[in-house]
Amino acid sequence: MKLPEVLKRDYVQTIIMIAIVVLSVLVFWYGLGFALGTDNPILAVASGSMEPVLYKGDLIVIEGIQDAADIQVGLKDSEQPGDIIVFHRYDELIVHRAVNVSLNLDGTYSFITWGDNNNWPDGPTVDESDIVGRYLEIKIPWLGNIALFFLDFEVKVAFIALWIAVIVIVEVAPSVRKRLKRENDDTSLYK
Repeated sequence: MKLPEVLKRDYVQTIIMIAIVVLSVLVFWYGLGFALGTDNPILAVASGSMEPVLYKGDLIVIEGIQDAADIQVGLKDSEQPGDIIVFHRYDELIVHRAVNVSLNLDGTYSFITWGDNNNWPDGPTVDESDIVGRYLEIKIPWLGNIALFFLDFEVKVAFIALWIAVIVIVEVAPSVRKRLKRENDDTSLYK
């Protein structure tokens, strides 16, 4: 079978389309990460601790921070509120405001953070090595709920299985229908 004939088949076109979509998403993600200087350029807000600035389910854009000294600190109600930073804590990414900074003996910085909707500052300080980036004040409300929905492994597996089933049905159903029609036509000739 020649290449043009193979490319005309529905299942081949579907596989090519899926590959193009996956490749486009990867190029977008890594390209945006490179442009913004962080491995996590887009993040879904997972809690209401930053309300009313950020709500659970908001999708936010983050830029990497080259120098921790550039992080603005301050309380949410001050004339110059602190930057909202994203940092690692206990295998999670947290989005809270930097409210205070201290210079460590080794020349690095540590930050006290506070969720705007929380009653007190966060417990342990955040070392600059744990900081992923700073919120760029670009958000898309509600869209992050899709990402949050897929956090559970079981949901991911079920979703992938569903898509595989849909693709198989879409690709197999027409050929099965044709085969059944041919068999029906063949049996009607002998009657």
